[in-house]
Amino acid sequence: MRGALHLLCSIVLLPYLLLAAWFLILGDAIASGSLLSFFGTLLAHAVWLMPWGILGFGCGFLILCVIGVSDRLRWLGAACLFVLAGGCLLVIGQIDAVTSFGQILFLLPCLGVLGCGAWLLAAELRSRQPLPAGDAGAFARDPGA
Repeated sequence: MRGALHLLCSIVLLPYLLLAAWFLILGDAIASGSLLSFFGTLLAHAVWLMPWGILGFGCGFLILCVIGVSDRLRWLGAACLFVLAGGCLLVIGQIDAVTSFGQILFLLPCLGVLGCGAWLLAAELRSRQPLPAGDAGAFARDPGA
């Protein structure tokens, strides 16, 4: 169940990751100064993105999905979901102050992913804690004896 929730949250987070990446690229291009350097910076980012960026983004997304399904690494996947959702909200929120109901409604799924990532991380870390020494034998005993 937690693995399916992780996959669902990863898919919901994907458009917000793309939007945050676009805002970062656009902000870098705008900061370059003139119109010619704006287009030069966009071209430089496009030349880099075509062979490596799209491939790296796809592999990173696939790795995020795989570690969320794995029992041993699910805590790491939940931590990545939490950090990525928080980063997306930070980048998108920095562009314009979130003041209207429509903006809040747009960011609501990303806030949900942030909450689910925090819950998954807390649940995974809680389930991985060792039992206290006195309670370790309680599961080994037969309850009927």
